[in-house]
Amino acid sequence: MNDATACDIAVIGAGPAGSCAAIAAARAGARVVLVDRSTMPRAKVCGCCLAASGVAALEGAGAGEALADAVPLRAIRVTSRARTMTLAREAGVAIGREELDARLIELARRAGVDVRLETSARVTEDRAIQLTRGARVSTLRANAIIVADGLQGGALDDVPGFEWSIARRSMMGFGALLPANALDCPFGEIRMHVARDGYIGVVRLPSGELDLAAAVAPAALKRAGNVAACARTLLADAAHDAQAVDRARWRGTPQLTRTRASVAARGILVVGDAAGYIEPFTGEGMSWAIATGLAAGELAAREPRAHELWPARCAALVARPKWRCRAIALALRSPTLVGAALVIGARMPRPFERLAARLEGAVLP
Repeated sequence: MNDATACDIAVIGAGPAGSCAAIAAARAGARVVLVDRSTMPRAKVCGCCLAASGVAALEGAGAGEALADAVPLRAIRVTSRARTMTLAREAGVAIGREELDARLIELARRAGVDVRLETSARVTEDRAIQLTRGARVSTLRANAIIVADGLQGGALDDVPGFEWSIARRSMMGFGALLPANALDCPFGEIRMHVARDGYIGVVRLPSGELDLAAAVAPAALKRAGNVAACARTLLADAAHDAQAVDRARWRGTPQLTRTRASVAARGILVVGDAAGYIEPFTGEGMSWAIATGLAAGELAAREPRAHELWPARCAALVARPKWRCRAIALALRSPTLVGAALVIGARMPRPFERLAARLEGAVLP
């Protein structure tokens, strides 16, 4: 079956970037369709930490209720080669992605957005959107298309000019949820274990479960044999329940650090991780997804030639946080540098705490 519908703005991908884009566009008066291939709630590989800038962006957009019961983050504990440093922090929250995604989608519905889940979408060269839900195929036409389908989305595969460029030394990501007693990590603390070939971050969610997210060199993952073994190696003796690590439902990502050839073309704006990603997993990653989504949604609703303005607008939003993440990624690749920082930080933590505060959560796993 094939039929056609139309709207002002179509948003592909219902993660934080896509839902925020849909909310902003709908509140600006546009007729919005939001599509996602998944059912909700869904599990995602994510550090589940939101930096202060992301919290402020949601609150400023009138979507702060999506963070109900989020856990304030007040400390980060970094371990490498048996050395540990604990730093106080004053901003950011932990919240499960399943809860955050579902709440933002509900806010989008309340704003009048037509939400279509379990529906895959591909953009054609003539800017039509082919929607597939089960055996039903339909065509959606929109004045503007906002693509927010993440690192693994294929919505733009048929449109020239949006090819990925993957960094030569890019790491791969994986993550899982573990039971509350699988390892020691109190509410409000982030644990980060750094090794030569990668790192793993742990945070306790409002539910009490533990969210683990790691970034490792592909060669290290291959040597370990499987994801669970790699996670045990990174955690060292921190895991109280090795069997829980083995039983966890681990999910992976493609190589993380990548950029698009372009983030806009006629009728198309790309936001969030779909526009590019810099490892490591950071609290700022979700924050720039939210910021770019909100900005693109409003711009597309108000400006007929939004695609001409979006590259500069997007760069202004993410250039500094991505630069910070690149710097952190480079630092984490040097065990010698990390070890020296831990020795100094254990004795003089205040300079490191001020640096972490200045980075607005960019050190979060």
